[in-house]
Amino acid sequence: MKTQLFLIIAAVILSGVSVSQAAVVFFDTADPMVEPGETISVSIFSTVATDSIRMDQISDADFGVASDLYLNPNYNSPLNEGSLVNTGGVLIEGVSTAMITAFPAVSGVLYSFDYLVPMASPGHIITIFADPSNDAVNYVLCDIGLGLTPITPESLSLTIVPEPTTIVLLAMGGLLLARERR
Repeated sequence: MKTQLFLIIAAVILSGVSVSQAAVVFFDTADPMVEPGETISVSIFSTVATDSIRMDQISDADFGVASDLYLNPNYNSPLNEGSLVNTGGVLIEGVSTAMITAFPAVSGVLYSFDYLVPMASPGHIITIFADPSNDAVNYVLCDIGLGLTPITPESLSLTIVPEPTTIVLLAMGGLLLARERR
C-alpha cells in the first residue's frame, strides 16, 4: 500500500515538470494532472508567428472523446475546423487553413478542442499527438527566422490522478497502517 501511494505521489510530482518548454508549437492544457471522466480544454499553441496549419489526424491511444472544435479565425479562409472521429483512438481529422497573404501572422492558441478524459487507473499516462499513421500530414508553418518551416506540434502527456475522495481514503489507510505497526 505504501509503495502504491509513493508511486502515485511520485507520478504527480514528476508530471508537473514541463518538457515542452523548448518547443515552439505544442499541444497544451491548463493542468496535465487529470481525473477520469473530467473534460479539459486542449490547444495547439505556438510561441512564434505561424502562417497556416494542417493537421490530418489528431489522436490519443486511450479512446478519449473530443468535442467543441475551435480554429483561430485570424487564419485566411478556407478555414476547416476538422471533423470529429472519436473512433479507434483517432479524435479529429482534417484541420486546415489557407496560407496567410500578409503578416502579422497567428501565434498563441492556434486550435483547441474539449477532451473527455477516459476511465483509467491513477498513474496512467495519456498522450494526445499529431498522428502520422495512414500517411497523415501534420504541421504548422512557422516563421522561425529561416523562412516558413513546417513544424509538427509536440505531444501532450496527461497523467491520471486519483479523485480527491480516493486520495483522502489512501491517506487515511496509510495512517492506519502506520498506527498498527507501532
